[in-house]
Amino acid sequence: MHEHWNLVADIGGTNTRLGVISDGKLTDLRKYPTGSLPELLDAFHTLRDEIGTDPRAVVAAGAGPVKDGTIRLTNAQLDLSEADIGKATGAQHTFVINDFTAAAWSVAEITGDDVEVLQGAATPPTGTRLVVGPGTGLGVGSLLYSEGRYHTASGEGGHIGLSPRHVDEVEIFRAARHVAPDCFFDDTLVLEAEMFLSGTGLPILYRAAGLAAGQADTPVRSAKDILEDARAQSDPIAEKAAHMFTTHLGAVMGDLAVVLMPMGGVFLVGGVAEKNRWLFKDAFRDAFNAGGRFSELRRSMNLYVSEQDEFGIVGANNFCKSALAR
Repeated sequence: MHEHWNLVADIGGTNTRLGVISDGKLTDLRKYPTGSLPELLDAFHTLRDEIGTDPRAVVAAGAGPVKDGTIRLTNAQLDLSEADIGKATGAQHTFVINDFTAAAWSVAEITGDDVEVLQGAATPPTGTRLVVGPGTGLGVGSLLYSEGRYHTASGEGGHIGLSPRHVDEVEIFRAARHVAPDCFFDDTLVLEAEMFLSGTGLPILYRAAGLAAGQADTPVRSAKDILEDARAQSDPIAEKAAHMFTTHLGAVMGDLAVVLMPMGGVFLVGGVAEKNRWLFKDAFRDAFNAGGRFSELRRSMNLYVSEQDEFGIVGANNFCKSALAR
């Protein structure tokens, strides 16, 4: 059954998922604690021994920069190399990729069954695609369509500048200097986007909104709690934070879309989008489309929420297929 098989990994700070791929399809998915480097490599080796043959290829995706065949897994605080994976599994081909390279690849074969349509075509058309995922950080991936096939371009989309959209937001950005002073662009009111638009950032935004509203001791709260209170309309500061989160995220995605021209679609991916659909309604879409003289262009873009489970595994598999085909 597994004479020719590939192994794909989605490595998080706490847990690692390993997927067994036969004939291009996921046939088994296992979860292991990420642990130390020896423990992580032992998980690869254990699965290889269980199947009894070497995988043809291994693709490991994780959060962190990739250089010279090694990924620095920032959440797990370890370095994983393609050579290490080769020794642990006996695979001929090994690849380490950034998690948002994998996220971009996750939409390479996406269909209308895998998305909620926010605007545009019911089925994502072929073409360059943009993927944005507000998770622990703010991930951005680009799947470029050229000469009949897809390629990825990695960047740090979460670190572009964010500035007030309305006068009443100025005090909130000012207050954020007391919460995250290192994340501002010089002496401006411009802040790294990730510092408001992520699971890590939403608590910063909440505290800044509280300070701006005159609360001297706004509590430190989790993104999940803030969004739950905003949805229940039980905390005006949480409601303000959630509204700023969704409108600024929509605007950033619209700006990135104008740069990239992703006629194949713009996709929200990950748990925040999946679990908080209520955030991504009219205000989000209006902010995405508000582009001055380019508003009509933005309204013509296809905008989706990806509903794929295990998008990191799906993306690593699609990357693997493309890499082996080359």
